[in-house]
Amino acid sequence: MENKRINYIDNLRWITVFLLVIYHAAMAYNTWGEANYIFFEEIRPIASIVTLISPWFMPLLFCLAGASSRFSLSKRGHAVFIRERLIRLGIPFAAGVVLLNPVLSYIADVTHNGYEGNYFEHYKIFFTRFTDLSGYDGGFAIAHFWFLIVLLIISLISCAVIRTVEFLPENNKKSARIIAGIVLIVIAVATFNIKPAGKPVIMYLCVYLLGYYFLSDQAFVKKVCRFKWLFIVLFILSSAANTYLFMYTTGYEAINNICNLVAFVSGLPALISVGCDHLDHSSSFTKINSKISYTFYIIHFPLTVLGQYLLDLAHMGIMSNLFVTIIIVYPLTYGLCCLIKRRGKK
Repeated sequence: MENKRINYIDNLRWITVFLLVIYHAAMAYNTWGEANYIFFEEIRPIASIVTLISPWFMPLLFCLAGASSRFSLSKRGHAVFIRERLIRLGIPFAAGVVLLNPVLSYIADVTHNGYEGNYFEHYKIFFTRFTDLSGYDGGFAIAHFWFLIVLLIISLISCAVIRTVEFLPENNKKSARIIAGIVLIVIAVATFNIKPAGKPVIMYLCVYLLGYYFLSDQAFVKKVCRFKWLFIVLFILSSAANTYLFMYTTGYEAINNICNLVAFVSGLPALISVGCDHLDHSSSFTKINSKISYTFYIIHFPLTVLGQYLLDLAHMGIMSNLFVTIIIVYPLTYGLCCLIKRRGKK
């Protein structure tokens, strides 16, 4: 395999990560009873943003991570790759949970429970109240850093799988790859709604391995692109139907679940095909975005919730809060990411 970066993989990643400001801002208006760290009121059109994005955006990130790991492993080897994953994912996970997530839990405790103490006093609550680890009740929170720890676990499991496959005889690898691809797709579909600890971890493992073995193979991706419009049409129709059925109807749960699943199954190849055809380029702008996307993911969420909280304290209207938060948080997060990147070079 030729060891070089594939631009559209990087571009799909940063575009997807950048969507999360809108996604998490919209969570404050959800209609399914999720407390979130701050909640205003149920507004279906805004909450529909979350429903529209949910079936595909995290599976896509795991799939892209799997493809990237193929190039990283071929360049570094298993031992260096594992050490790099432990440092790159483990340290930010620990630091983020301790340094950033107290902001989220404090805001949740104030807005949901009427907590009246100051921020620093709340640290005692954060480190002693262990419930569901969401932090919605003001307790200890993993929040969006769940992605880092799950990605770390999946990376380590995948290394063991990949290493085992490498011992197969060369003449058996092609047929084994086809069979494994089919099995991974079936398991991913079957476990899409199976969520131990609230996340479909088995599905994420499957799409990660699919990314490793297939998304990194550009000959295979070109074959997928031949069916681009079929996937796009299915993706648009199923996403629209899923959102409408979930947000605006009752009594259609089975059909809703099917549409949700089809949005996932068709969404990944549709977006990858679009990326391959239209995002396979590089510029100074896309390179910067790609380099800061990881930091963007880490800091965007506390900044988004903090922005909503401060604007609410300033008596910003509920609808205005969404748009002003987005307008402020995007450049603020982007600027901080660029500053962190620049200081990291010194």
